[in-house]
Amino acid sequence: MGITQKQNTDANEVQTESIVKKVMTSEIKYIIGILLFLGGVIAPYYSIRQDIALIKQNHLMHIENMQKEIEETKNEIKDLKSVEIQLMQTISERLPKK
Repeated sequence: MGITQKQNTDANEVQTESIVKKVMTSEIKYIIGILLFLGGVIAPYYSIRQDIALIKQNHLMHIENMQKEIEETKNEIKDLKSVEIQLMQTISERLPKK
């Protein structure tokens, strides 16, 4: 009782399908691994870029606010100096002259 040609062909096909399935499975696992790795690297990269952009924007807003405050302070100092000069003039006018 020998193996017929059809049985031999069927056995070869089953073996070939098994090998193909193993190869495809390992390649799919490899591709999934690469995708997971890239996702693990790329997602934080974009998150970090977004954080940096927000920090820069916040930093620029603080700089603008500080410049406004500096300008306001300069104006206040000018006003105070003007008042000081007026007060000194008034004091010098009211002092008894010798």
